Amino acid sequence: MTEHVFSSYRDLPVETVHLLRGALDVLDEAIIVADQAGRIVAWNKTAARLAGVPIDAPLEAWAEAFGIFLPDERTTCPPDTVPLWRALQGERVDGVELYVRNTRAPKGIHVVVSARPILGEQGRVRGGICIFYDATSARLAKEALGHAEARLRAIVANTPNVAIEGYDVQGRVLYWNRAAERLFGWSEDEVVGRTLDGVILDESSTRRFVETLEEIARTGHPNGPNEWSCRRKDGSQVWVYTTIFSIPTITGACEFVCMDVDVTPLKHAENRIREQARLMEVQAIDNANLFHEALEAISARDDFLAVASHELRTPLTPLKLQLERLVRDARAGASQERMAPALEVAYRQVGRLAALIDRLLDVSRITAGKLDLCLDEVDLCALVHDVVTRFSREAEEAGCQLSFHHDKPILGKWDRLRLEQVVTNLLGNAIKYGRGKPIEIELDADEGTARLMVRDHGVGIAPEDQGKIFERFERAVSNQSFGGLGLGLWIVRQIVDTHGGTVRVESAPGVGSTFRVELPRWRKTQGESEGPRAMTQGA
Repeated sequence: MTEHVFSSYRDLPVETVHLLRGALDVLDEAIIVADQAGRIVAWNKTAARLAGVPIDAPLEAWAEAFGIFLPDERTTCPPDTVPLWRALQGERVDGVELYVRNTRAPKGIHVVVSARPILGEQGRVRGGICIFYDATSARLAKEALGHAEARLRAIVANTPNVAIEGYDVQGRVLYWNRAAERLFGWSEDEVVGRTLDGVILDESSTRRFVETLEEIARTGHPNGPNEWSCRRKDGSQVWVYTTIFSIPTITGACEFVCMDVDVTPLKHAENRIREQARLMEVQAIDNANLFHEALEAISARDDFLAVASHELRTPLTPLKLQLERLVRDARAGASQERMAPALEVAYRQVGRLAALIDRLLDVSRITAGKLDLCLDEVDLCALVHDVVTRFSREAEEAGCQLSFHHDKPILGKWDRLRLEQVVTNLLGNAIKYGRGKPIEIELDADEGTARLMVRDHGVGIAPEDQGKIFERFERAVSNQSFGGLGLGLWIVRQIVDTHGGTVRVESAPGVGSTFRVELPRWRKTQGESEGPRAMTQGA
């Protein structure tokens, strides 16, 4: 710094002057001082680093000499709006955001500037001082937070089959995703800011809901999954399986996330079973076998809900942790690159929840006999190739090398989405139980039948267990070793049977398992003839 800034302290000891200079140089804020004629007479090291002083330029040339722009990074700052110039006119300036790009800062930096006039006797302006700091990181963090929030909102809004709602501690709706709109019939615009009383709950249930939120806020522990009876906008009843957990907001308040799964079909099935049991008792029908089946069905439902509760809760814990981490990072002004991994984990957990819900819905459809097929011409080879490609990353993480080399079309009349579900379940099953071992997928066909083979070299299945793995909720290994609902192979068999095909397994403990699926290529349906023979080429 020059002597000018200390000209009024000429009588001070040299050590004191050096101490003052050192104190200004260690500040993180940049300081520039100009005299009343507009000459820059003093600055600290931070100012030299950020702005590149000293310069010898008149007041009206400061914006060009320093490279001072408005926050849009393109428009040169008008000379009479430069904060230090304004201070020399006797004006106090606070918190002005500007952009500086010069030879010292070729990439450009955003700064926040304040300035004050230096007054002498009788209030005459003797000079001016401006203080500024680098706000580039804060600006980037703010932009990253905006991008992260937009991505998270998109994930929540577009999650299928899981209604996701947000509430404050009074139970007022903060947000309401598209799945919630489909489930309850109310649009987000209609419910935001309202409590659930008169929307989907009655008055007593609304009080119980708010008490649940207060308990979660007090203990910090999630609630559920629990069963709630709600009503749609049209007045019809809907039963949901609900899990609620809290997350802190940037302002320090408490926000609640509610995730609802529609279990109305299961509830109706349960009620039908209970009604059948009641009629059996009233009519005194001596049919022990039927009564036993009814009790087993109720027990199966309870087992199903217990397994579903565990499986639904499993992804909720990491999802909650990632959301809390995002809030902490946002408060700390973290960059978008730091937030991106947490968002990806949250997205995968939401995807896992959606997959679980899809399986639960398939159980309801199959149980109700509503597994309808949408038959169309499908290339089985291309379909299998797409599924294998989609599983490549998961297989790599599990240490499984996927082998599939068939490249000739195998055409048939099938339901594309259901057939893709068959291949997905078989390949996912092979990766789960064959970790670290290769997996082979093979296809072949003749004129009337297509055949799919999926072979792993994993734990294998004992002969006494092979007959039950295609049953609902049945598994050949312990739940403690491998998670899941025990529905994948049951759904495979139901889909294959509906197509008129067969599925079987060949396995031995410690050797691995081979699943073989055979599907008729051109089944006749009502009012249809055999598919054209020309379409069977390339099998």
